[in-house]
Amino acid sequence: MLKVNYNFYWQLSYRLAEPRFLKAGTELQAVAIFDNSRANVHNPDPDAEVTWGDQTYNEMMVGFFDIAVAPGIDKGQFFERAH
Repeated sequence: MLKVNYNFYWQLSYRLAEPRFLKAGTELQAVAIFDNSRANVHNPDPDAEVTWGDQTYNEMMVGFFDIAVAPGIDKGQFFERAH
């Protein structure tokens, strides 16, 4: 659906040019790969252990998405999972 080449200065959100309509039951995954190697010219210390955290020297990837629900739909029912 969306493939992003990460840029530190453009990281808050990525928007599709056109909305995508998804079928009921569609599952979304956020997958990220980061390069902590010496080949990465933006990596200040390839020997450093990188863990998740909320600082720029940490791995900060968080996958999230927004949805739009038609005004006439019961929001409680819309978000309720079938068993």
